[in-house]
This record gives sequence, structure tokens and C-alpha cells, in this order.
Amino acid sequence: MRLLIAGDFFPSAQVADLFAKKDFGTVLSGVKEVVSSADLAVVNLECPVGGSSPISKVGPALRCGEEALEALKEAGFGCVTLANNHIGDYGSEGVRNTLRKVKDYSLDYVGAGLDAADASKALVKEIGGVRVAIINCCETEFSIAGTASPGACALDPVEQYRMIGEAKKVADNVVVIVHGGYERCPFPSPRMVRTYRFFIDAGADAVLNHHQHCASGYEVYSGKPIFYGLGNFCFATGNDEGRQWHEGYMVMLTLDKDATDPSFRIIPYVQCLDGQSVKLMSSDEETAFRERIASLNDIIIDSEALQKAYGGFLDQQASVYGRVFAPTGKVARFLASVGILKPFLSERKRLMLKNYINCESHREGLADYLGKD
Repeated sequence: MRLLIAGDFFPSAQVADLFAKKDFGTVLSGVKEVVSSADLAVVNLECPVGGSSPISKVGPALRCGEEALEALKEAGFGCVTLANNHIGDYGSEGVRNTLRKVKDYSLDYVGAGLDAADASKALVKEIGGVRVAIINCCETEFSIAGTASPGACALDPVEQYRMIGEAKKVADNVVVIVHGGYERCPFPSPRMVRTYRFFIDAGADAVLNHHQHCASGYEVYSGKPIFYGLGNFCFATGNDEGRQWHEGYMVMLTLDKDATDPSFRIIPYVQCLDGQSVKLMSSDEETAFRERIASLNDIIIDSEALQKAYGGFLDQQASVYGRVFAPTGKVARFLASVGILKPFLSERKRLMLKNYINCESHREGLADYLGKD
């Protein structure tokens, strides 16, 4: 069984305009042959389908029209992962509408549901006599399902341990897909490495991660592959985001009924560098890309090198967390500096701090900032 996993898909800017005109080929024809060659192709839908009112949160509220699902279907995708930090951007209405529309287009989904119990269900598919269970979860931001509210399945290693064990009873292979990590950081945190290796120890046959908006490296741990960042699959912004934003890779896993160690190949591409299309890399581009990934792989398997690299990245983010506690306005900052004005949090800063505490990667960054002399 050939299982293809792709990263973050959000039809923004020119892509949305093309989809509205039913022009899907301009965007996805460059990868359609590869996607269609899989027995099941999975992509992360990084937003709800529809919704009328955005929630109060930090960061942009994303959504798309149902033509995005039509485009994915036409390109050969058969499943979307929904556990991500944007699926709840338009509240319960957006999540419920997404679940309905995904079913309308005969797409499978995993990672979100009408409540926490529903969201934590694995997707089990049998193709060619091989049964695979897909588990999908995300780090904690503004999208997590509650006991009685729709949303995404939360990353919780204890819960995923239980899910993997249950999935092993009914499937030949278990694949865990996580949405997490620090945006624009090409290195996984040491916590991510420990957690994803734990998933393999618990019985998973492969672990894949996306969210960072850039590609990261991978390793083979106990014979099983772990991919720490697939990068954006299709995510245009209209801004100059740098080369990292526009490069990524899909993973083609080959799974068998005997649950032997899966084989895999990575398929690099360039996305929306022209603002609207996803294309396989040229030979020269792919050679350079694979060299960069190999360098990241060397760092990931060396715990000291990874700690140093990730720590260096967090050092560069110190100002991000410092802004949470800084008073706004020149007068307020002056009064605070002389001890007259006590620290306070605006509503926006309260939401920022809530996000930094709840989200595993941001919590690491905040703790690193607060722990510095």
C-alpha cells in the first residue's frame, strides 16, 4: 500500500481566485501525477471551510470555500487531516461546516470532530488487503475540541499512547501525523524528538509532522521513519517569505500487511514561488534541497547539536516574548520603568500569553526567555 502524506494546504491570495474560477490545474497539475499514484493521498487542510464570524485569537483567522475541497479531490487526494491551529478559526460553525463539506466531497478526514472524543478517533482504511490506522493531533492553540464542543484532537502523549495501542488491534500499520513545532524553525525541539520517538516505541510505524512553514529533517528510529517537518504544501501569502517558505516535500510510505519497517521516499517540490502553483523541483533544486535536509538530519540525531541549534533559534525569538510583558505607549513604558505603573495586560496581550502558555512550542520559547539571566 502506497500512502502519500503532504503538508499544509491553505488556498490564499491568487490560489483562491483560481479555485473560484474552477481553475485547479494551474495550481496542482505539477504534482497531480505523483499524488494520483498513491493508494491514499493525505494533505493537511489548514483552515475551516466557511464560517461567518472569526473567534478571538492571536494570529490570522483563515477559511476557504468548498471549491478548495473540489481542487484537492481533482488532484487525487482522498483524505484531509484537520488537527491544526486554524481549524477552529471560525468557531463551532466553521468546524461543523467543514465536517459536512468534507463528507459531501467523499473525502476521508481525521483529527477533528464534534467533541474531544469524536476528534480523537483514528481513521482506519483497508486498501489492497493492508489496513492502516491514521492518528492525527495538534499542539494546543485556539482550535482544540472540548468535551461538548467541536474542534481538533489535542497532542497529549498519554492519550496518543492509548490511541496507538487501540489502533494496533485493528490495523496492520499505524501512522501518526502531528501538527506542531515552532513556525519558521527548521529544527524540531528536543521535546518533539522525545515525543515522536515515544510514539514509535508505543507501536507507531511512522510519525510525520507539519506546521512550521518550512521543511525540517527526518530520521529512522528503531527501523521506523520520523519526519519532523514537511513544510507548506500550498500556502501563498502575497509577501516575500523567503525560500524556506516555498520549499517542502511529500512522503510516500510503502506499507505491507506484515507490518515490516516501512520504506519511504521524499518528493521535494516548490510551492507558490510564482504565487499560484505547486511544482516538483528541478534536478539542481532537488540536489541542493536534499543536501540541506541531510545537514538537518545530522543535527537531529546528535542531541547536543540539536539542543544548541534549537537553543540558538529561541535566542533569536526573545523579543517576541518580551513584548508580551512590555507596557504599551511611551508614557506607560516610562511609568512602568520608574515603578509607578504596575504591569498589566491588554486583551490582546492576554490572548497572546494564553497562547504562549497553552501551545507546547510557544511554552518552551517563553520558558527559555524567562529563564535567561
